[in-house]
Amino acid sequence: MSNTYWLDGEYIKKEQSNISALTHTLHYGLGAFEGVRCYCSDEGEVNIFRLQDHTNRLLESVKILGLEVSYSFDELVEVQKQVTKKSNLKNAYLRPIVFLGSDRLGLDIVGMDVHVMVVCQEWPSYFGKDAIEKGIDVMVSSYTRAHPNSLMTKSKICGGYVNGILAHDQAKKNGYQEAILMDTTGFVAEGSGQNIFLVKDGVLLTPELTCCLNGITRKTVMQIAKDNDIEIKERLITRDELYTADEIFLCGTAVEIAPVKSVDKTSIGKGTRGEVTNLIQSTYFDCVKGKIEKYNSWLSRV
Repeated sequence: MSNTYWLDGEYIKKEQSNISALTHTLHYGLGAFEGVRCYCSDEGEVNIFRLQDHTNRLLESVKILGLEVSYSFDELVEVQKQVTKKSNLKNAYLRPIVFLGSDRLGLDIVGMDVHVMVVCQEWPSYFGKDAIEKGIDVMVSSYTRAHPNSLMTKSKICGGYVNGILAHDQAKKNGYQEAILMDTTGFVAEGSGQNIFLVKDGVLLTPELTCCLNGITRKTVMQIAKDNDIEIKERLITRDELYTADEIFLCGTAVEIAPVKSVDKTSIGKGTRGEVTNLIQSTYFDCVKGKIEKYNSWLSRV
């Protein structure tokens, strides 16, 4: 963990980041956050990946919740750079979070203090290094992705991730590494906290945005696919299409590009990372490390 945090306009040490036990967001989950990664290039430069996009989505999530923050877009961008720099971490995960204070408990949030904090920590490969090549085993969860009109699928709401945690925990307890959730109409939605892509007959398929987060890594994958002349279709995907897919992978800031080798113990393709997944994954890793010049606009130098 970093020893430098930022809280409400001040850079503080980790031990100074004491939060009240009456913090409203702790009790009720109303808050918004982002997960942001930085990577060290071969030349030793540290860059934050798609920082502006993450910051913009954070502010959009805050607006969806009806909250207001007293810091501008530019201020929040700079703060994330400075926390990374002061933390002296090379490959790390940033967590900016907007939360309600300890004014009072209850469902009435009118007039409550809104706080902003940025923390930082080292974060290795989410599923382990072997999973990058060999892939992971997933299950279709009995939990359903929340309806778009209940927890707003375009926002990263703190309490909304309870749904994903329950699905992920269920999968782990049943011997899998991750879960896939259906939406309320029975179509494929996403992983417990990741977007999902399928490859079938050379076409890249992904669920429509009506039932899943508009992921920044999702956008990155789609741009990489477009640049490599891979056809992309956003549409409804049925559960049985998971079993007959040639390739499947999950993607997100934390998990990066994670191949799926089986679903519900049904082997996907050859049971290992496929050609399209390998292309997108390798391009993605080169991209975040500054090795592909045309994608360098996505990098923010620390």
